[in-house]
Amino acid sequence: MLKKILVFDKGGRKERMELIKKNQAPKDFLQSLDTLRENGFKIKHLSSTSAYKKSPLCLIFKPIEEIFSRISNIGLRPLSVFNFSNIINSSDYVVSLTDGFSISLGFYYAFINKKNKIRLAGAFHKLSDYDSKLPKFLKNIYFKIFTIILKRLDFVIFYGEADRTNSIKTFNIETKKTFTIKFGVDTDFWKPFNHSSFESNYIFSIGQDPGRDFNTLLKVNTKKRIHIHTSLIKAQNDNKFEITNGSYHKYKKSLTDLEIRSLYQKSFVVVVPLKNVYQPSGYSVTLQALSCGKPVILTLTKGLWAPQLFKSFENCILVNPYKKEEIEDAIKFLEESKDIYEKICTNARSTAINYFSLENAYASTYELFKKFN
Repeated sequence: MLKKILVFDKGGRKERMELIKKNQAPKDFLQSLDTLRENGFKIKHLSSTSAYKKSPLCLIFKPIEEIFSRISNIGLRPLSVFNFSNIINSSDYVVSLTDGFSISLGFYYAFINKKNKIRLAGAFHKLSDYDSKLPKFLKNIYFKIFTIILKRLDFVIFYGEADRTNSIKTFNIETKKTFTIKFGVDTDFWKPFNHSSFESNYIFSIGQDPGRDFNTLLKVNTKKRIHIHTSLIKAQNDNKFEITNGSYHKYKKSLTDLEIRSLYQKSFVVVVPLKNVYQPSGYSVTLQALSCGKPVILTLTKGLWAPQLFKSFENCILVNPYKKEEIEDAIKFLEESKDIYEKICTNARSTAINYFSLENAYASTYELFKKFN
């Protein structure tokens, strides 16, 4: 008998599906779950951001939850799990694909509803860097809390091998219950422009997660104009920079997927500047740009998700963290080397198709979900 699997994600799935049907959005963020359902898995989706129930318990404890989340910069919200307790308890497996809900899920069943042995799987994008914004006086207590939460989860899911390896060591997680899901991109949607963009006069960068290092990019000197789309820094429009504000990962954003694709396609190069974190930051943007056949200048961080596949000056250009000079040198090199520029464009597209397609992502996700049945 098939197990009932309840999956929590950020929401916006229905709206995105409508756009996909019209070829106005990629299938990237479905994370192969719709393909799994088509192949017989009994999966139900819910948004982890749904409004809380109007109950006395929520009215009393929600302000306390908000205060702790604000102080710690960690979205530990057990009330969000209580909000779904009935449907959770009627499922065989619960899978969270967001960091905050994964933490909340483990906390609720480790500390509040201990007797419930429902099987849990929590995904994390930046577990190794969980305490990067945590006040010093809270670090010890939150480390203990995280250790207990991770012990309660039956599966701990990662998106990068470096984050997985470091987290296993840091929290003493059983290796056998950890799993890495590969992210894939819709290479039919993210496709190259119909002609070379070597003469393009602008550079593009996009992203909203805290692992982005836009401060270094803002120091870069180049004759080309740099367009940054993010919610992390203030809007700006002058001769050197165009900074537009908007969230890339949320459904309601200031640019459509078609507009973002066009910005990738028409840019001279896409820069993905990153802080030196274990988080596999920049994953989706890098792969989408590669799939569009763009040279990507990517920071070589300790959390680089596929170091064996990224070959500098072959399918991308890797630069060291916080080195504006290396970004400048990479831009100048590409400007002066049209043949190498075109070669990197071709190799970038091939890398995306051969190693980061939706088919490869599905195979990875399937290996995890087949353990549930």
